[in-house]
Amino acid sequence: MKKFASYGPALVVLLCVLVAMFVVPSLVQKYAYAQQHAKITLARSVLAQDDILRRIDRATSAIADATEPSVVHIETQFSSSLFENGDSTRRTYSTGAGWVYDKFGHVITNAHVVQSATIVSIEFFDGRVVRGEVIGLDPYTDIAVIRADPSAVYFPTRRATERLPRIGERVYAFGSPFGFKFSMSEGIVSGLGREAAGSNVPGGYTNYIQTDAAVNPGNSGGPLINADGHVIGMNVAIATAKSVGESPEASGSDSAGISFAIPLGTIEPIVHQIIKYGKVSRGYLGIRYNSNPAERVNIPLADGSMISGIQVTNIERDGPSDLGGLLQDDVIVAVQGSPILNAESLSSLISSSRPGETIEVRVYRNNEFVNLHITLGKMKNEVLARRINEPIMMQLGMTFQPAKNGIEVYRTYPGYPGANAGFRQGDIVTRVNGLGFEDYYHFFVLIADEGILTGYRIEFTVLGLDGSTRTISLRLEW
Repeated sequence: MKKFASYGPALVVLLCVLVAMFVVPSLVQKYAYAQQHAKITLARSVLAQDDILRRIDRATSAIADATEPSVVHIETQFSSSLFENGDSTRRTYSTGAGWVYDKFGHVITNAHVVQSATIVSIEFFDGRVVRGEVIGLDPYTDIAVIRADPSAVYFPTRRATERLPRIGERVYAFGSPFGFKFSMSEGIVSGLGREAAGSNVPGGYTNYIQTDAAVNPGNSGGPLINADGHVIGMNVAIATAKSVGESPEASGSDSAGISFAIPLGTIEPIVHQIIKYGKVSRGYLGIRYNSNPAERVNIPLADGSMISGIQVTNIERDGPSDLGGLLQDDVIVAVQGSPILNAESLSSLISSSRPGETIEVRVYRNNEFVNLHITLGKMKNEVLARRINEPIMMQLGMTFQPAKNGIEVYRTYPGYPGANAGFRQGDIVTRVNGLGFEDYYHFFVLIADEGILTGYRIEFTVLGLDGSTRTISLRLEW
């Protein structure tokens, strides 16, 4: 009896330990399961009662359904000489995207997608493939217009002509990334009025919309769509650790969450000119301003917000702005309703309009806003040449200076296209593709107009130091 009494407490302890080892975990597991089950049941109930995500999905699918019939896949074929003497040729291929602009079969894409192409094929969402004709392109804004069969039936995109993009709004990029045709990616507007150093066209106008929608090689030329299903821009470039502002195809990298699109406000007037006139003439305001971002003027509004603008520092006498009532020290805050975020956005908006057109310019003057209507003049060769002369000379690997009877080759650099084509220091260029030029500035404008920036072969008539005349053929490979 005493022995049992002495072992009793130990048995009780052992029994408690066994219960704790086998019963308690089971109870804890059941309790955790009940908690998780209740959580899952509640979540399923919330999803069943609140259809906000399904409504977002339906809206996103509706954007795809409304947009995809207007998106096209573009394949281009190029022929180029393997040797400088043109003895043999090679064929290269490239792909991109575009979008239907109107019911007459005009398709919009990037100039770099179709520049110098010998064959352009357009594939529609329903599988139709047709031959396209490049009716015009603008290397400075990287915009091109292709015409397909005008007798066919098309579904033009709807355009956000009256609604400007805003930072934070949802956007959707369409195109053919890595050859995956008619793809769609989603993001938001990350910034406006962006200048992308190293953009596709040397000396070109930027003023880009920045987004974080995935854009990769093959997206170039595809539309950027807002939540209304309207085009607000066109995919054109990306930023990566390797490059900023190059086309997705030329960047050598994949999407890093920073992509750029040409805004619709730049696209529409350029496309209108190409369709109506076959080429682009650039408008000229006749003013000077400080392009330093630090000099941008911020104007406080009554509601506590701010609006920015560019202050006019000088006005050309009897020029378009002078005749239109613009004054020195006026702050330009909008052109044609589009806000002026920086100097590049002002240049882009003015240059995309045609000479002779009257535009609305909103300025801040004497503590109030004034709307002016200014008829644009024709951009002077000097103004345009200053944007492109240095980039062109860098691409050619040679420098020029004015000469009495033409343009003198001041220096050539071995291994670059100019020297490889046969240019020598002291050569005098007298004609371009058989055409004369007025002066140093007109020379750069002329070779740009003839296609030096878009991959076309240019014939230079050259007078050598020995008095002999020869022809040099040169094409920049892009």
